[in-house]
Amino acid sequence: MGKLDNKVILITGCSTGLGKEQAIRMAAEGAKLAICARNETKLKETKNICEEKGAEVLAMSVDIMDYDSLVEFVDATVERFGTIDVLVNNAHTITIPKPFLEKTIEDLDVEMKSSVYAYWHLMKLCFPHLRDKEGAGGSIINFASEAGVKGDSLYAPYAAAKEAVRGLSRTVAREWGQYNIRVNTLCPNGMTENASAGLDSEALSLEARDHIRDAFTNNPFQRAGDPYRDVAPVGVFLASDDSHWITGQNIHADGGILISA
Repeated sequence: MGKLDNKVILITGCSTGLGKEQAIRMAAEGAKLAICARNETKLKETKNICEEKGAEVLAMSVDIMDYDSLVEFVDATVERFGTIDVLVNNAHTITIPKPFLEKTIEDLDVEMKSSVYAYWHLMKLCFPHLRDKEGAGGSIINFASEAGVKGDSLYAPYAAAKEAVRGLSRTVAREWGQYNIRVNTLCPNGMTENASAGLDSEALSLEARDHIRDAFTNNPFQRAGDPYRDVAPVGVFLASDDSHWITGQNIHADGGILISA
């Protein structure tokens, strides 16, 4: 028996990184998955791994900044599985880290549209399928970031977008509790292949690379978190019936990088 047996879970941004590892972990726990990303080749790799874990998987190439693509993805999910039990808004396009004065309004547009706008649209599109379920009800997990909570240097558009996600999620949690839907945000910290590759990118300044290294290892455990072992289980918990009495909360799966009273 898995913690997510027969739950239909829609996850965005599953070609690499946290979304990929989240999908694989949820597949191992018995979920039926609808996964998307822009990179079809890498998305297929995720799909194959999830199927090896025993999951039934729908994989679609989707640009989450395109509303019509989101509609098609949700419709295809419901056509395939009949419903949606959990929505995981993970995907986000991060622009190159630079000081605020060097950032452009175009950078802000990209980060807002790939997170706040996409999460907004998907929550509304999934609502008819998430609402009024018996038992633990529906669950929405919106990925946020400590970059917004702390106000990390070099990440102005990212921090702004992720804090907007947290504010939106708290409001929707209040409004949708009556429909037995819980809404929480997850601030993860796990060293993905994307982050590792960024450390060697010539597009990043030395300051940015040092900042990234510190962001992943400056914690009480003095190591970088693993997306599959350390972060994904928290997503599984929030998707599972065990989290039925938790809503409107921000969960830090970060190894204690951000400790507060």
